[in-house]
Amino acid sequence: MIHKSILFTAALSLLTLAVQAQVDTVRASTLPPAQQAEKLYNSGVAKFNQKSYRAALQDFDKALTLRPDFARAYYNRATTRYELKDYQPAVQDYDAALKLDPKDGTAYFGRGQAREALQQPTEAEQDYSKAVEASPTYAPAWYYRGALRFEKGDYKAAKADFDQATKADPNYAYAWHDRASAERQLQEYPAAIQDYTKALTLQPELLPALLNRAGTKRRAGDLKGALADYTEYLRKKQDNPTAYTNRGAARYESGDYKGAAEDFGRATELDGIYAFAWNNRAAAYLKLEDYKKADADASKAIALNPQYAEAYLNRGHAREMLRNAEGACQDWRKAAELGLEIGNNYAANSGCGE
Repeated sequence: MIHKSILFTAALSLLTLAVQAQVDTVRASTLPPAQQAEKLYNSGVAKFNQKSYRAALQDFDKALTLRPDFARAYYNRATTRYELKDYQPAVQDYDAALKLDPKDGTAYFGRGQAREALQQPTEAEQDYSKAVEASPTYAPAWYYRGALRFEKGDYKAAKADFDQATKADPNYAYAWHDRASAERQLQEYPAAIQDYTKALTLQPELLPALLNRAGTKRRAGDLKGALADYTEYLRKKQDNPTAYTNRGAARYESGDYKGAAEDFGRATELDGIYAFAWNNRAAAYLKLEDYKKADADASKAIALNPQYAEAYLNRGHAREMLRNAEGACQDWRKAAELGLEIGNNYAANSGCGE
C-alpha cells in the first residue's frame, strides 16, 4: 500500500503566511512474502558464514514458512543442520531440496555427507555417484566417493575416482595424497611416491603425505630415502610414536640397531602402552647382544599384550642367550601356540623336551 503524506511548512513573513507546494513521498509497506523470504534467506547465509548456526537456522525456518518452495533455503538449512550435527533432519532437508531441484549435484553431495555421518556408507556412495553425474567437475564428490571405495578395499575404483578429482581440481592436495595411498595398496610404488610428492608440493605442511611417502619408499627398498622422509617428518612433529617406530624399523633394516633402539625407546616414552614398540626395541637389543634389556622389553610387550606371538619369540631368544633354557623353550612353544610355527623349530633345534 502507498501512503501519501502532504507536508506543510509554515513561515511567518511580516503579516503574510506562505504555503509551500505539496510533495508526495513513498513509504514502503510490508514486503511481499517472496521478498521477505529472500531477505531472511540472505540473512541466514550471512549468519552461517559467521558460524552463528542457531541464528542462521531460525532465519531459514522463517524463510521456508513464507516460501515453502524455496529450494536453496532447504539446501542451506540442511547444511546448517549438518554443522550442528543434526544429521537426520539435514537429510530430510536435502530430500526436500532435491524434490524441488532434482539436478542439484551439490545437494546430492551434501546428503551423502550427512549419510556418511549417520554411518550409511552405501547410501552415501549412491549420493556421491548422483553428484558426479549431475556435476562432473565437482571434485569433492569424486574425492569422497573414492574415499568410501578405498575404505571398503576397492582400491582400483578408488584410484579411478581420485583420478577424476585431480582432473577436476589439479590443486586438490588430498586427492593426490589419497590416490597415492590407493597406488600404494596396489603396490604401484613409483606412482605412489610421485603422487605423495605432488601433494607435498601443493601443501608442504600435509605431514601425513611425508610419513606415507617414507613408508612407501621403505616398501620399495629405498631405505635411505625413507629415513630422510622420516627424519624430516620428525623434525616438524615430535609427538608421534608411530613415526619413531617406523623410522626405527627402517634403521633396523639398514643395520643401524643402536639408532633403531633409540627410536623405539622414544616411541615408548611417548606411549607407554605401545606393545609393538617395546617388542621392536627387544629385537634391536638382541642384535646389540644386550640380552637382559631384550628380555625386559619383550616381557613388557607380553604384559601389555599376552597374545603377542613375536614378543614370546624374541624373549625366547633372549632367555636362551641368558642360559634360561626352560624359559626359552616355554616362550618358543607359546609363540607357536599363538600362530608362529617357527617357534616349534627353535624349540626342536634347542633340544626342548629332551
